[in-house]
Amino acid sequence: METNNIFSFRRLVLLCKQSLILNRKMIVIALTGFVGVLMIAMFFFQAMSEFKNWQNRDSEVVFVSLFITLGILYSGLSFPAFRSKEKTMAYLMLPATSSEKFVFEILTRIIVFILLIPFIFWVVANIEGALVHNFVPELINYKFSFVETHTIKSAPLENEAWITFAIAQGILFVFIAPFTGASHFSKSPLLKTLFTLTMIVAGYFIFIYLTFKGLSLNEFDADKNHILFITNKNNALIAFAIAATILNLCLITISFFRLKEKEA
Repeated sequence: METNNIFSFRRLVLLCKQSLILNRKMIVIALTGFVGVLMIAMFFFQAMSEFKNWQNRDSEVVFVSLFITLGILYSGLSFPAFRSKEKTMAYLMLPATSSEKFVFEILTRIIVFILLIPFIFWVVANIEGALVHNFVPELINYKFSFVETHTIKSAPLENEAWITFAIAQGILFVFIAPFTGASHFSKSPLLKTLFTLTMIVAGYFIFIYLTFKGLSLNEFDADKNHILFITNKNNALIAFAIAATILNLCLITISFFRLKEKEA
């Protein structure tokens, strides 16, 4: 039917409900395991600081480490049906369009993770801190807040909006890259994605090294010799943010057309 090619929020909601019903036990186990690991990790790091030198920024370091690590692992598990031919066929025959399936993967593997994990961390960190403080009064700074760390600034940053945007695009790349790899590789997608990125980065640095050696650019002065429109650090920051945005959009497009290719 032609209507099946039109994006439907109703079918998207049904797809989400179906996934929730089929994977509810795994979701509960995963969230319980995350809470347990987080509790143990927070207590361990607080004990390492003897419960006296623990600050809000230390909790944020733990959050960033877990957020990035778990984000890479979780987004690398996207498109789980592509791991075998039988599951792939069953997935492709679901009564939903490719765009609906793709949006579902984006929502569950990236957007929900980005929105849910910080909230869970905030709740668990404060509960753990209150419990530990009850038994170990030396832990004074046991309340965690995302706002506190970012409200204490020595001076306003120049181009703060672009810095924030560049950081956001960098974080999104960390999630989108394994997401795209999971749509492309059937077996061990995360390992193959990391290997591919490593080879690309290594090749890039080798190219830069050979270019500098071959063109004798050792005496190149970035302050006097400009590259295209990049005349200062601000332009370099803007160029990086724009390039990261284009790269993320390209990776998302590749993963979408990879899904379309499997349906063809």
